[in-house]
Amino acid sequence: MIEISASDFAKEFEAAAARLLDVQMARTPIREQLEQSGWSEPLWTSVVDAGWLDVMLPQHLGGLGLGIGDVSGIFTAAGRYLLPGPLFDNAVAVPLAVGQATRDKHLTNLIAGRKRISLADGAASGQAGDSRPVVRDGRLFGSVDLVRLGGAADHFLVVVEEPEPTLVMADAGMPGVSLHRRRTFDSAAEHARIVFDGAEFEPLFENCKGDTARAAAVVAELRDAARLLFSCEIAGTARHLLDSAVLYAKEREQFGRPIGAFQAIQHLLATLATRQITLEAACEQGLNSWDSEPASRYVAATTAKAIAAEVGRVVGEGALQVHGGIAFTREFPLHRWHVHVLGLQGRYGDQHTIAAELGNLLVGKEFALW
Repeated sequence: MIEISASDFAKEFEAAAARLLDVQMARTPIREQLEQSGWSEPLWTSVVDAGWLDVMLPQHLGGLGLGIGDVSGIFTAAGRYLLPGPLFDNAVAVPLAVGQATRDKHLTNLIAGRKRISLADGAASGQAGDSRPVVRDGRLFGSVDLVRLGGAADHFLVVVEEPEPTLVMADAGMPGVSLHRRRTFDSAAEHARIVFDGAEFEPLFENCKGDTARAAAVVAELRDAARLLFSCEIAGTARHLLDSAVLYAKEREQFGRPIGAFQAIQHLLATLATRQITLEAACEQGLNSWDSEPASRYVAATTAKAIAAEVGRVVGEGALQVHGGIAFTREFPLHRWHVHVLGLQGRYGDQHTIAAELGNLLVGKEFALW
């Protein structure tokens, strides 16, 4: 019997995802929808129909029951093609939650009905802790800023910080829930601010000691997974930027020869390639250690995100320089990939925030400098 590793699954999923997105993105109606609003319902439907949301879903719910390492290839492809939509929310956060929840009936019904769910986690944007969602007197209060596709979600998977970290479900159409769309330059990520003012909710965990610890562990795992998989998405986006720059350097001629023949361009591309390989290696290391070394998940995922936040921006800026003035025009599409990298740069912490986190972890809380 031939054993298939997680990396093999990831490569297969990435190739399949690339083939699907290649076809879908070439369709004129979908392209026009993405250019006008940054969203395409037929494109998202094709993603759902392809089974991407079922890769990590437990088998008893009709999914494949695979892990983070397996689904990572889809995120790399999503970054290359600028796939809009709450991919992490529905393909990773929901399966992680339903697989650990002790009160999963409501969420299970939503999954069966293919409801669109957006993750509402204040930590994603570095939102101040005192404004994040809390439970008081059996109701949900607080707000979450920059929720991806929050304006088009049917339900929210909400991270509640107090009295203890846990997960609850809230219906987007219920009284006490208001949505405020945010304008963004990133065409692949529509955002909204979600405000909860005494809203009803459905808890996913019991209010007891054992479940409280279990819920906190799921929230921590979810955030580690977000950092690692958003790093994979940035790696995919940066790889497209680098490949585009290399191709342009081969085709664009100046003084009678391709600009890639000039040493200055060669040095720049070599530097970008080195940084890109470093990012991809960090993602691979984090994915390889996810199951084999669970205790190191936080450090591995956080390190990958710090590298991704820096490298993604550097590769994007370098690609724009190779292309010259045309890259800064609205008509030329390259800037969309660069802007997407910038949008993901600060999601769950940029390189500066994470450097402080890891530094404090190394010296110990009692010696923390920030």
